[in-house]
Amino acid sequence: MIPYGWHVWRGESNQRYRFKITRSESELPTAPGIYVMVRRTAFFWLKPVYIGKAASLATRLGDHEKWYKGLYKYNATERHYMTIQKEDERQRVEEDLVRRYKPVMNDMLVPRSGKDAPNHAKLKRGWMSASEYYALGPVKPS
Repeated sequence: MIPYGWHVWRGESNQRYRFKITRSESELPTAPGIYVMVRRTAFFWLKPVYIGKAASLATRLGDHEKWYKGLYKYNATERHYMTIQKEDERQRVEEDLVRRYKPVMNDMLVPRSGKDAPNHAKLKRGWMSASEYYALGPVKPS
């Protein structure tokens, strides 16, 4: 039996975030927020397999393309959600949680600064102009 109620996840910053636990899609609100796909291997042992954000939790989680992979490959059994209205706050909380737990289904982290990003990402995101790039000289493969 899966318990319902609340669970607190801590971010890399050690800040606590209180999430509602659900297995039913009908319980999801239409409000924007953060969600965690969770694998429960014992009554209290929880492992996040995917962390994401959505403008509408009910719409996003109702037919999430990663849910079936999480369900069948990683044994995710429940979803935790927390409503957050502001987009920048959702982004901050999602990044904080992903950096701490490094879920297996999350593809990439958001760089903290230009020094945190790989060189090719700097060029794609416009952190470096073409003249600055060519001034570096030949790029050696890493």
